[in-house]
Amino acid sequence: MIRRTKNKSLKFAKDELKKLIVLDYRLLTEGFRSDQITSKQMTEEFNANPEFKDWYFKNYWALEKWRSI
Repeated sequence: MIRRTKNKSLKFAKDELKKLIVLDYRLLTEGFRSDQITSKQMTEEFNANPEFKDWYFKNYWALEKWRSI
């Protein structure tokens, strides 16, 4: 029983961490899209955090591409 409780707690903590990371990514993206963050700063963020870069291009880049058509 104790082991299952630990696993559930660990899974909950991991899920919450993922939510916080996505929230952070969304805030960065909104700052960039509203011109609060420059392209240079965004490039620096991409270089410092490749996971964010992958997430951004997966979630936002394709949307912008379709909107321009």
